Amino acid sequence: MGRLVAVMGAGGHARVISSILKANQMEIMGFFDDSCNDDLELIQGAPVLGHFEDIVQHGDSLEAVYLALGDNLERRKWFTFLVQNNFALPSLIHPSARIEQDAAVDIATVICIGAIVCTEVEIGKGCILNTGCYVDHESSVGDFSHLAPGVTVAGRTYIGSNTFVGLNAAIADGLKIGRNVVIGAGSVILADIPDGSRVVGVHK
Repeated sequence: MGRLVAVMGAGGHARVISSILKANQMEIMGFFDDSCNDDLELIQGAPVLGHFEDIVQHGDSLEAVYLALGDNLERRKWFTFLVQNNFALPSLIHPSARIEQDAAVDIATVICIGAIVCTEVEIGKGCILNTGCYVDHESSVGDFSHLAPGVTVAGRTYIGSNTFVGLNAAIADGLKIGRNVVIGAGSVILADIPDGSRVVGVHK
């Protein structure tokens, strides 16, 4: 086993990241989060060691750092901090996820249990493809976007950066979803969505 890994974040998503790391037989040194207090907190057996910036004190001990921050802008912020401090930020893929060989997954992206990424798909850096989501052929997901559990993205669809797609939403084929978009849970998207939009329900 190599050096230890650490997790940025100690909320609900940190439990998901912890379980994926364990499924990949990685050993977690600890978690870092600004909400930590003086009492020792354990997450699935590993301690919360300090605030976010305290991680720089442990750089020599860490093989890699994984982001456990569901908010897209927070994830981008701490990604930038970690890159500036020379931490390795590899992608993290649950063993049960299916990723086609010709799909591309950039650094710091997490692909959760049961997700499917089909042929010629491109996933940007710092993304979350949550439990059981599906991205079909030749689609792309921009940097720091988050597909919630059960999301379905049909083929040749473009999703811009910093976009959130809510629980069980479905996006039809060949569409362009802009940057900084929020799509509500259960929505059905049948037409393009411009940058900065918020959409709930059927969009056509």
